[in-house]
Amino acid sequence: MMTGKPFLTQLLYRARNLRYADMFDALRAYCKGEVLDVGGWDFVETALRQGIDFDHWVTLERTVGRLPATSDAPVSVVYGDGCALGIASNRFDTVINIQVLEHVFEPIPMVEEIGRVLRPGGHAIFLIPQTSTMHLAPHFHQNFSRFWIQKAMERAGLELVQLRPLGGIWSSMASHLVYFFLQAARADGMSDKGIRRNRLFWALLPFQVLYAAVNIPICMLLSLGDLQEEPNNHLVVAKKPVGPG
Repeated sequence: MMTGKPFLTQLLYRARNLRYADMFDALRAYCKGEVLDVGGWDFVETALRQGIDFDHWVTLERTVGRLPATSDAPVSVVYGDGCALGIASNRFDTVINIQVLEHVFEPIPMVEEIGRVLRPGGHAIFLIPQTSTMHLAPHFHQNFSRFWIQKAMERAGLELVQLRPLGGIWSSMASHLVYFFLQAARADGMSDKGIRRNRLFWALLPFQVLYAAVNIPICMLLSLGDLQEEPNNHLVVAKKPVGPG
């Protein structure tokens, strides 16, 4: 269906999908009917492979180069701004927003738009990072705490059904150590030319590499009993109330 996603990005998305079975459980439980995927790129392909049920899926992207080419009858692709959808209110049964808000400079309007286009009784499903490292630069702006999420859903008129931390302190440490290799190598989207290395970085680089390689599996082992104050992501399911309010 879709071409053009960089190979490294494909690997990182696949790793995410393998780690977050809970996200697909939530999609199976709440996704139905008319679906809008805000900023999902080619996520519909994964949804189809995972057996997610829907009648019609609309993928909305702001960047033309990220529009998936599809010939599947139940899938449509549109170009638009997730912060100003230009779509009628109460249109969709489900709205999906998977690791998108961190790439939006002013994310509150996007959450409010998602609430607006949901039908009463419909569900919005988010995956929202709290400890993400720089990625897809320069389009990376922020991370979010559970407290921000609670306030944002309230402002959008959405009721929280689930607010589940995925990962924790130790898995976040492991993730940062993995990204150390990508950032040290200045992989596309993981660094910026304006960020400079000092001389000690180069002197200490062999020790940094050794430390990261040794500690990634240790952190992943410790993550089996993780603290969830610093999750990698929050899985959020929110419902638009039926009736006034």
